[in-house]
Amino acid sequence: MNRKETIIFISVMAVPLLLLFGWIFYNSIADKRTGKEIYLDSERQTECRGIIDSIYRLEMSHNTLTLKVSKCNFYVPPEWENKFKIGDSISKRKGELVLKHYREHKLLEILDYEKLNRR
Repeated sequence: MNRKETIIFISVMAVPLLLLFGWIFYNSIADKRTGKEIYLDSERQTECRGIIDSIYRLEMSHNTLTLKVSKCNFYVPPEWENKFKIGDSISKRKGELVLKHYREHKLLEILDYEKLNRR
């Protein structure tokens, strides 16, 4: 490759990467929310309702306790790990920060994401 082709090749490869990393860096600096606010915003988007079919740990996601529910997988925060059994029901609606936990068709407890110890 001659000098002109080398410069074009480097420009085509480097400029998009620099733009991508610059955008990611800018967004991380410009976002004024705390870690807890970011976590709560992401959990607010979660929706999962149904009967717990199985309980397992997801190794690819830091060994997170996971509830396999009829239509979704629900990732359990560490503080709530010992609360669920197969056959229980859960209800987490999109836009809310509470999880309703049912056992034998009775409301057992309401778990609140805002009370979790997240930094």
